[in-house]
Amino acid sequence: MTVVQDNARFDFIVVGGGTAGNVVAGRLAENPNARILVVEAGVGNAKDLEEIRVPSNAMELRDTEYDWAFKSTMVKRDDYERIEKPNTRGKVLGGSSSLNYFTWAPGSKGTYDMWGKWTWEPLVHYLRKSATYHDDAQAYSPELQKIGKGGPIDISHAELIPEMQSFRELLTKAWTSTGHTLTENIFDGKMSGLVHSVNTIYKGRRSGSFLCVADKPNAHAKNLIIDAADKTCKGVTVILPSNSGQELNLFAEREVIVSEGVFETPKLLMLSGIGPAAELKKHGIPVIVDSPHVGQHLLDHPGVPFVLKVKDGFGMDDYVLREGTPHNKQAIEAYQKTRHGPLGSGFLELDPLYRQAKAANNNKDPFCPDDQPHFELDFICLFGSAFQWHYPTPKKGNYVTVMVDLVRPVSEGGTVTLNSADPLQQANINLNYFNNELDIIAIREGIRYAYDVLVNGEGFKDIVEDEYPFPMPLDDDKLMRRTVLDRSQTSYHPCGTARLSKNIQQGWWILASKSTASRIFE
Repeated sequence: MTVVQDNARFDFIVVGGGTAGNVVAGRLAENPNARILVVEAGVGNAKDLEEIRVPSNAMELRDTEYDWAFKSTMVKRDDYERIEKPNTRGKVLGGSSSLNYFTWAPGSKGTYDMWGKWTWEPLVHYLRKSATYHDDAQAYSPELQKIGKGGPIDISHAELIPEMQSFRELLTKAWTSTGHTLTENIFDGKMSGLVHSVNTIYKGRRSGSFLCVADKPNAHAKNLIIDAADKTCKGVTVILPSNSGQELNLFAEREVIVSEGVFETPKLLMLSGIGPAAELKKHGIPVIVDSPHVGQHLLDHPGVPFVLKVKDGFGMDDYVLREGTPHNKQAIEAYQKTRHGPLGSGFLELDPLYRQAKAANNNKDPFCPDDQPHFELDFICLFGSAFQWHYPTPKKGNYVTVMVDLVRPVSEGGTVTLNSADPLQQANINLNYFNNELDIIAIREGIRYAYDVLVNGEGFKDIVEDEYPFPMPLDDDKLMRRTVLDRSQTSYHPCGTARLSKNIQQGWWILASKSTASRIFE
């Protein structure tokens, strides 16, 4: 491994080896003559770590050495405030693609068509270019081969493991008994129905953007090196991971590409003098570009989880969560021999996408375009600790964790601001959920719908035994409102904080000024 020296020069420097940064670096590296440096603060050998590569470990990665574990204000209203930690983001090569829960979904056509010239038709080719879709058993329509060809991320339909067959069959029966459809293809811009999930697991191993680049030692970006005279980004100053606090100045001949994620990207920009002038002056940072949108417009999917206890034999708890049980030993042996079975599963085999009727609102939708669902409902056949932060994992019994995600909230976006000028101190994060009462009402109804499918739907209702840890007050709007505020959490999909221009319809990245040689990716 080549050791990078102070004042070293490269063609491109990618600051942040996460989901976006590694893909960009991998594409740039297709030119064999390009000199590319990826700067990443986290662990560098994600592809070799069993904790990350074994899919069933995903929910246990929260609040580990691979997690930035950001402290975040979840809700900040005049009548209610809640702060939580940790808000999981990947502190490892691959970023959050090394810690996420695998589902590969492209979004809806109507959403992209709202982006001005960056509409669905010209973009869909690039959405598919990042992955390679595998259907080794030829079990699905050949038409789906188009969803990923030649890209570095391996994707495939979730393996239908025998241990989950009864769960799948009853969930499908319950879904259709409530009058909703099954679908095979959500990749042409319309997302609706119960779909067999495509995920970033192939042959029992997690795939992620860490496959795009080679291993390297970790380093923390301190600030961008910007020529104040012509406002051109020349490079980056990094802090090496040692007690000495050694710093290196690294320079790019062509471009610096900033892709540190939704929380760290705006922090780095502000530490470098790009951001709202008042915020920078508050911390004694010289203003190079007064860019009022940096750190603003933070959007995320709020979600509310709940857990149902089901009859024995309909959950994966004994296979995965309880070490030493006969089922756990069986699962370990199967994975070691074949890379199949419960340990090779992400447990979200079926992905329900639900859209509420518009009739109750004079046939107008205040949330999203017609081809986008209002809710994504995650039905996970075990107790999901990553979605139940405050409740202990049950020591016995079988459980189903349900996450009701509001796909497109209408609440005003949150913010990322500085706590200080120290590059090693976390930014101040306010997700700002539910500042619009309509989001509370919407997710309340999403919870009621999910309950209706499972508790009243044909087949599944026969295996539900109880609620954990206590019943949801479904029949009381006032209590449901408080429940939404108390039990809501992030769905881990934040975005929107790196806007540098007044007009965001110009593309995915926008120059801070006409001469700034830096691209910004969240």
